[in-house]
Amino acid sequence: MKLIANHKYKNFTIHHYDEILSTNQSAYNLAENRQIFDRELILANLQTKGRGRLDRAWSSPLGNLYFSLILQPKINLNQISKISFVVSCAIQKTFEKIFNQFEIQAEIKNKWPNDLLINNQKVAGILIEGKNSENLNEFLVVGVGINVISNPTDTIFPATNLASFSINISTLDLLKLFLDEFEVLYENWLKFGFKNIRELWLKNAFNLDQNIIIKPNNISISGVFKNIDDDGNILIEVDNKIMKFFCGDIFI
Repeated sequence: MKLIANHKYKNFTIHHYDEILSTNQSAYNLAENRQIFDRELILANLQTKGRGRLDRAWSSPLGNLYFSLILQPKINLNQISKISFVVSCAIQKTFEKIFNQFEIQAEIKNKWPNDLLINNQKVAGILIEGKNSENLNEFLVVGVGINVISNPTDTIFPATNLASFSINISTLDLLKLFLDEFEVLYENWLKFGFKNIRELWLKNAFNLDQNIIIKPNNISISGVFKNIDDDGNILIEVDNKIMKFFCGDIFI
């Protein structure tokens, strides 16, 4: 765990490491021990034990973007899950800006619950963790992995990377672009609630109003993706009835 540099970028502090086991685990440990605080983040060139949702291994070779951001919003526990949608929208807007700059056409979508797709292939994932005390959150760890120059091939959903679209960008520049978008959306969420974020997320939602398969607890359920509710749960129409799910993997 070798520290390369500390960067200050606007309201954020970036602790840049060469190699690390897991940015999320390191950020959690440092925040728990009160060594890093709100809007500080751990950035790593390489993770040796990166992980995603459901404790799945996250392939983390050199050249891709891996970071975990500490947030300390004064929110109730029932609001925590919504931060994933804020992050997803920020990544989507970041990609949109980059693709416009490079004058490249692509379909950039939010995939419930925590992935980003480009042309129906996964390019980024989000992992939200945290520590709670009574009814309040002490801190959140927002983990993000973005496939910049490479992607795994043995995934349950097809994957891609930015370089395959002729996007040439450094991980640090990509991170800064994300932080620009995230700060605006995060402040909007804190001030106005989930409504604007929900609408923005749905505007770019993968397979909205189309048939999907959801697998909660390894059970396959087919239906039409109709909406997400005010808590971020997915609403699927199955046999003319609306079913609500708070977790699961989506397939087509």
